[in-house]
Amino acid sequence: MKTINSIIKITALALSLSANCVQADAWLNGDENAIWQMSPGVYKEGNSWYVIFHAAAGDSNVSIYGDFTQGESGAIPLTKTPDGHFWWFKGTDQSFAQVPQHGDEYRFKLTRDGQEMTFQDPAARWVSSSELGSGMSKIYLSDAYQWQSTGWQRPVQEQLNIYQVHPLRFTDRNSGTPFQQVTEELDGDGTNDYINNLNVTALELLPVNEFAGDLSWGYNPSFFYAVESSYGGPDQLKKLVDTAHQNGIAVILDLEFNHVASGDNILWTVDNTTYMDGDTVWGPLYNFNDPVAKHFLIQNVLYLAQEFKIDGFRFDHTNTIHNPNSGFVTQPGDGGGWDLLREMYGKTKQQDSAIWFTGEELPDWWGITSDDTGTVVEGTSHAPMDSQWVDTFHDNFKAVLTGGSLDLLWSVFGHFGDGWQDATVYTESHDEVGNTDDRIAKRARDGKGWEMNQISLAGTVLARGTPMAFMGQEGGETRQFHIDWWDDRLDLSDYETNAGRKKVLAWYSELNAIRAKNTTAFASGDSYIHHIHDANGVAAFSRNAGEYVIVMNFKGNTYQNYDIGVTGNYAEIANTSWTQFNLGGVPSATRGEGVAAQISNVHIPAYGAVVLQRVDPVSSSTSIDFTCQNGTTVWGQNVYVVGNQPEIGNWNAANAVKLDASAYPTWTGTISDFPANTNVQWKCIKRDVGAVEWQSGANNSVNTPASGSVSSVGQF
Repeated sequence: MKTINSIIKITALALSLSANCVQADAWLNGDENAIWQMSPGVYKEGNSWYVIFHAAAGDSNVSIYGDFTQGESGAIPLTKTPDGHFWWFKGTDQSFAQVPQHGDEYRFKLTRDGQEMTFQDPAARWVSSSELGSGMSKIYLSDAYQWQSTGWQRPVQEQLNIYQVHPLRFTDRNSGTPFQQVTEELDGDGTNDYINNLNVTALELLPVNEFAGDLSWGYNPSFFYAVESSYGGPDQLKKLVDTAHQNGIAVILDLEFNHVASGDNILWTVDNTTYMDGDTVWGPLYNFNDPVAKHFLIQNVLYLAQEFKIDGFRFDHTNTIHNPNSGFVTQPGDGGGWDLLREMYGKTKQQDSAIWFTGEELPDWWGITSDDTGTVVEGTSHAPMDSQWVDTFHDNFKAVLTGGSLDLLWSVFGHFGDGWQDATVYTESHDEVGNTDDRIAKRARDGKGWEMNQISLAGTVLARGTPMAFMGQEGGETRQFHIDWWDDRLDLSDYETNAGRKKVLAWYSELNAIRAKNTTAFASGDSYIHHIHDANGVAAFSRNAGEYVIVMNFKGNTYQNYDIGVTGNYAEIANTSWTQFNLGGVPSATRGEGVAAQISNVHIPAYGAVVLQRVDPVSSSTSIDFTCQNGTTVWGQNVYVVGNQPEIGNWNAANAVKLDASAYPTWTGTISDFPANTNVQWKCIKRDVGAVEWQSGANNSVNTPASGSVSSVGQF
């Protein structure tokens, strides 16, 4: 009879042989396509656990070990696919020494060149750190977080108005991790609701994938599937997204696919031949033409969209991905980036057509947003981006804001691409105020930083396409957004309380509210430039067939009755000279907040902007009781009222309206059907005997009420 000790030794030997024996090559589920439809990594779907790992050619004895295998001694061997691209395992809870738990740590083990080595999981959903030697991958269970925004539907592009944020450096006025600090500013709980109060509809986060260290912009990706641990990890990102959705705000993630990190580069360590192909000024160029490498990135986007309910993605410098001759490529690869982007776009749109793609395509190339490429990939002939950051808009508008000729604006407020949706427009982004010390508030013309911020926001928020502002722009921030190793935060409380900053902030919020009331008109309506005069410093453009007119004054003159080539019945809906937006006490140049008037010219404040909305005259119950005091008429001569509205002749004396003389020498009359909330300018005239005689002096002026009647008196 065998002893207990001998049984233990034999059992241990059997386990060891099992863990290290060469498994027969086989396909997952017996289907050679099955593994290509699934994400790499370690995860549970339904009742099944999946382990999918790519190892370099020649690697053998691949296994997984961790808390759930009682360490390396219980490592579970993986099966190699016949094509050699993947190693896999499929099992249930009972397949492990103990059921894998949320947060359990693990690594992969394999034999390479006769040496046993261990690696983190390149597709880990969660890591203890990005450090390749000591860091551990962690089990992430999707249902560990319970979503509250269960009714959320991704918005269509015309509804997007983007606020770009770095998670760490946005604020430090709340407790917790960076994700928790941002979440507090968008939870609408009545305390520190900064983002809620901006009236934006989308929050764009600089990259949140795991990177080396804790201080970075995020454009040095180490683990593409894992969420940066120092920010708070995956569940706290879900909480942020969930809270945003509960408050009507979409979330967009910035992705870095044109290169990989030079530090903690797990893909290079596992198999640089498969994942890398060429080099860039930022780090190794990704191997876009390899099927395993393509599968890794495409599944990454699908995972992020599904797991975190992400509404859209911004792709960093797409030109480097699809253009082997990009100036940032120092060693070209063998191509394939265009095909990668198209396949990624098509498969993502199959998941949800509302998931939005925008690319940093610099310089502007409208082929990347073309509506029809002429070929169909994954069910669509559309080019791989819905929109792109418009370099032309930024460069020329920024040049004017900092002192350049207004003639540069001819290329700013027109049309881009083959549809309104092609343009994402901005005057500040992380690059434009980070790589160089170029905050508008710091470099503005004539030293008018906050005023130029107001103008930049008016031109951006109300432009055709999808607007974006970078954090701090709305508060007149002057500090450079230093790259990577800095940890300076925005002073949100100062933005809300500083006498000048809060006026810039209020202006931005008001512009966003104006856009939100008519998203279709501002997103897709036409954009037409009516007036640019460099010497005067004035430019004006209209939106949606003249429904809105935006006038900008880049210089210090205040203009009354300035002709910009627009006529019609318009109401001022925003004006930087109004008290709540007025910086530096500039003279008032306004016809009145919300007051409609028939105009052929505009009042324009110095270093400011005016937004007008056309008000179509409509019949209403509004009436005016007119009185003209005049005791000097002769027999046959009558008194009339004439003015700036069609109801009283549009200043044409031949169409003036006769008043009644029953109370002579007071002439009276009630005229109805004036538009509500409208300024009426008028005068008394004598007619019928001799030449028409006009009341002298200034016009009589009266504002019609929302309903009912109002009285106005004039005299000769």
